[in-house]
Amino acid sequence: MGDILDEATAIVRCRECPWYKNCVTPLQVSPEDIAQFRLMLQQGNLPEQAKSEMENILENMASMSQNMILQSCPVFAQRLKESPEMARQMKEMMQNWGKEE
Repeated sequence: MGDILDEATAIVRCRECPWYKNCVTPLQVSPEDIAQFRLMLQQGNLPEQAKSEMENILENMASMSQNMILQSCPVFAQRLKESPEMARQMKEMMQNWGKEE
């Protein structure tokens, strides 16, 4: 009986989640986020050369993170943590993506 209730709870949590049916998305770094980082740097007590280098580093990190980091809904993340088998199957599927069978 507990398994049925757990599954029903998981379905309800999933349907109520603001990420519903969009469990994973690439990390989005907006121009506003970058502007906010720049403002923080300008308010800092760093030499101009260091500020310039930090801006370049932040822009490069923002660009790379959009290609490498995913955001996921909390329900999806919890399910992966609770099910190593599901995580293994997804990893295997991604590693074999595009290979002919």
